[in-house]
Amino acid sequence: MREFSARYAGGIPPWQIDRPQPEVLRLIRQGKFQSPVLDLGCGTGDNAIALASSGYRVVAMDPIPEALRRAREKASRLSLDPSPEFRKGNALSLDKSGLKVATVLDSAVFHIFSDGDQERYAREVGSVLASGGRLHLLSFSERETRQPGPRRLTLEQISRPFQAGWVREEAVRCRYEDLVRADGAHAWRITFRKA
Repeated sequence: MREFSARYAGGIPPWQIDRPQPEVLRLIRQGKFQSPVLDLGCGTGDNAIALASSGYRVVAMDPIPEALRRAREKASRLSLDPSPEFRKGNALSLDKSGLKVATVLDSAVFHIFSDGDQERYAREVGSVLASGGRLHLLSFSERETRQPGPRRLTLEQISRPFQAGWVREEAVRCRYEDLVRADGAHAWRITFRKA
């Protein structure tokens, strides 16, 4: 997490585009969220704010205090009802959070983890997601060759930790917008349903 803290301390990290990811907006328009929503790795809160603006109850979680400070500052300038609840927390220790949610949003978190931690991630997300709930996951794909950036994953690599107790409902190739690539990074948007 030191690397992420350093990115915020240095100014604007490359993933902070100050607007929601287009794929998240697409899911909102399609009615693919149910409250309450957990936004994992919320960063400066743009996706959480978009969800709250659409009427969803949102808990937004990030391990980096500076990201949460910026997110709270953004949300305070708006009159959101309900307003997102921003919490310090880690995707690998959700079972201690006391949360139970209907939808989890992961906008570019899963791919930062090692294979072993991805297995743990699937267990942790499963511990807070209600039966029949959905995880919407946005991850850099194997087609992304430009540097810099995190791990690039195939659909099979992303799906591997979600075999037992999960159903993959949708897998769409898309773009992840950032400040590095004018046209965004090659990505996957995948929806898993907890069986």
